[in-house]
Amino acid sequence: MSYDFQGTASVITASRHLGTPSDERLNESVEIRMTSSGKPTIARLNFDTPLDWPGHPNFVTVNLPDGSSVSGVIVEIERPVDAPGWVAFTVDD
Repeated sequence: MSYDFQGTASVITASRHLGTPSDERLNESVEIRMTSSGKPTIARLNFDTPLDWPGHPNFVTVNLPDGSSVSGVIVEIERPVDAPGWVAFTVDD
């Protein structure tokens, strides 16, 4: 299944670690470009403006305008505080 999307979406960045409360940050109305490839599926989410991140993020959810969502465990991340960035994550499909 393809998870390609370009436009405005909400992105939840999260730190979910066993034995500690989940720390989630909602980033509303973010301009994104998301592409996916491979099996297992890896999605890459590019964002033009910095996102709000919890400490030690390991999970991301993208809520699309059609009501669907794509989420998974972070495998790579580039999150500058003052520039565009990206995150790659696994997708359970």
